[in-house]
Amino acid sequence: MSRKSIFAILGVLLVFLKETFGLAIEPTAFLGIVLYLLFEAKLDVKKVYAQAHRFLDPKFWIALVTALLPVLNSEFGWNLPIDLIIGTLSALLAVLFGVAFKKA
Repeated sequence: MSRKSIFAILGVLLVFLKETFGLAIEPTAFLGIVLYLLFEAKLDVKKVYAQAHRFLDPKFWIALVTALLPVLNSEFGWNLPIDLIIGTLSALLAVLFGVAFKKA
């Protein structure tokens, strides 16, 4: 018996149990979760582990600081002058593009 047949039978069984006993489980959602865990979750975990080295890249951290500096300044009330922020962001972006140009 194939996997498709087994899941079809399981789906019919869940619908029958839901209708008969008033279960609060949605059969299609349950089967979707089971199918994801059995087949797709392993691939997603492998993709995450394959990209874990990207968090060690200096370009990632420079881009993150560049994006967060204006937000943190306004949210935490650091009252940094706009000229200082623009100068810092320009320097960080120059380093980011310089590193990218050097690697190319």
